[in-house]
Amino acid sequence: MIIPIVFATDEHYIPYCGVAISSLIRNCNDHDIYKIYVLYDKLKEKDIYRLENLSAKNVIINCCCVHDHINNLHVSEYNHLTIASAYRLVIPDILESYDKVVYLDSDIVVNVDIAELYKYDIGENIIGAIHGYYSGIDNNFLYNHITKTLGIRIDDFFNAGILLINCKAFREYKVKDKCFDLLRKRKDLYFMDQCAMNIVCVGKVKFLPIKWNYEWQFLFVLGPKTEKDTIMWETLKEHHSIVHYSGIEKPWDYPDQLLADLFWKYARESIFYEEIMQMSLMKKTRDMLDIVSGFTKNRKIAVYGAGNAGIRYIKKLLTIGIYEIVIWVDQKYKEKENYEFPVSSVDSLYKSQFDQLVIAIENRAISDEVKKMLIDNGVDKEKIIQIR
Repeated sequence: MIIPIVFATDEHYIPYCGVAISSLIRNCNDHDIYKIYVLYDKLKEKDIYRLENLSAKNVIINCCCVHDHINNLHVSEYNHLTIASAYRLVIPDILESYDKVVYLDSDIVVNVDIAELYKYDIGENIIGAIHGYYSGIDNNFLYNHITKTLGIRIDDFFNAGILLINCKAFREYKVKDKCFDLLRKRKDLYFMDQCAMNIVCVGKVKFLPIKWNYEWQFLFVLGPKTEKDTIMWETLKEHHSIVHYSGIEKPWDYPDQLLADLFWKYARESIFYEEIMQMSLMKKTRDMLDIVSGFTKNRKIAVYGAGNAGIRYIKKLLTIGIYEIVIWVDQKYKEKENYEFPVSSVDSLYKSQFDQLVIAIENRAISDEVKKMLIDNGVDKEKIIQIR
């Protein structure tokens, strides 16, 4: 059997895409033929060679330029996403000879034979996908975005990082045209083409087991608080067929996080290992310089936000060791116990003396709301720094 698989990448994601492909090849069987297509717009010849040279005995890799398919689409890039994420929308047009195709994001590792995913019967549905995860809190940003901005039920929401695409149905329902039309008209779709696909494909999705798109970020963000959180945590005891390093945090930047070891296991076995190590070191250096450039030595620093970004920021400040952290606050401070530095209430911030205040929240919209609230409560706007 021929198993068609598609990745999409740009010049910045080559090493990580290479690790994802290497993990897939590592778990292939000997009797099926795996045809891997890597979609790109602009890549250097050496990068195309490096990816295609990963081909093995029964694995054929081809890099395919999608420039003619995505040129002049006028789709904005925002959040942490780029136009490369929308390449999946043109897959059925490029691979016309296939009835069904597996699409995989590049920030994943495959731990089983991908043929198992390909063999799922999704019937007449447009796609097979896995439920997207959210925290289960009604006032959560993602929950509101799904139910209000996208206008779909939470149980209909899927993460588009791993898809089983019914190419014929995809074309018949004009999914590509409808999605790009939404992306041109609307600027409130936080996850770009994923949001558009959720709107267009609603009711035509075959939901597959969570093991095929195991989103890692929620394991270290939430902990088991709701029934859905507990299910996610319990599956840690089971095998994850595909680990998806979704979100802004990536295992190459945060190797101490849960399940990052799986990425590094495959990375060490790949030709991209040294390059990834060098890129990781450069990022850490840039992050340190960003912090230092914003402050003056021995300044008294306050930090707002004890989520992932806040934890990372505090760790960096403690590592640098030349600033005094006078207070760290979060609205949910009672849930933030046993941290390296104590987390206090937001009210206590207004009673503290500090030279600069860092809003350690990566979502710009939320960060802007917090900034406005702080200014309204008397914090000097010149003291406020928002992380990028």
